Amino acid sequence: RENGAQRALLISATGTGKTYASAFAMKNENPKKALFIVHRELIAKQAMKSYRKVFGATKKMALLSGNSKEYDADILFATMNMMARQETFDYLEQHDIHFDWICIDEVHRAGSESYQRIMRHFKPDFWLGMTASPERTDGFDIFELFDHNIAAEIRLQHALKDNLLCPFHYFGITDIEINGEAISSETEFKNFKYLVSDQRVNHILERANYYGYSGDRVKGLVFCSTKKEAQELAGKFRERGYYAKALV
Repeated sequence: RENGAQRALLISATGTGKTYASAFAMKNENPKKALFIVHRELIAKQAMKSYRKVFGATKKMALLSGNSKEYDADILFATMNMMARQETFDYLEQHDIHFDWICIDEVHRAGSESYQRIMRHFKPDFWLGMTASPERTDGFDIFELFDHNIAAEIRLQHALKDNLLCPFHYFGITDIEINGEAISSETEFKNFKYLVSDQRVNHILERANYYGYSGDRVKGLVFCSTKKEAQELAGKFRERGYYAKALV
């Protein structure tokens, strides 16, 4: 910023505190009005909690979502879908609302049309993009988008070496076949029964036992696409003697 940069990229491995890093950077700059953009409302709420720990009561903060629209806050936390709407553009323009700082979380998504629309429309004094994975396989150049200006960088290997993250082992498990049909993402979305099938649950447990685990029992987290899927899977694991609960 001292050199007049208007864009910067913060590359930070998941779990190393990039939200707090952005909060401290913003506090140092002290913009009059700032915007923090995420792709999900839950993450916006979590980010706002982190920012409140840094700023305390010195800044008014608010969530900008479908049911909450407090535009007069000093720092707004909003989803990409909300900020990409024409009605949002129109409201901000009609009320002469300008953002001095805009921070985009998970900015590796910036190649999508919605994010591009946001970046074409707004003209803040400074853009801060945050991601753990700036290299893209779709050909979109995140580095170029932020003028190749990297504010800070801590990759996964460095985070592990510096004891910022707990060490882990990563195993990729191949798809299984049910009734002769390979389970793929496309198949899963079309056939809910495959997501919660007995064969799939057994496959997960077999692989867990094969690769091993720490302690005297398996401890795991299963990411689900719907509440129904979470509840069904939890029931399947309980049937097999595992303590499981759906967090919805």
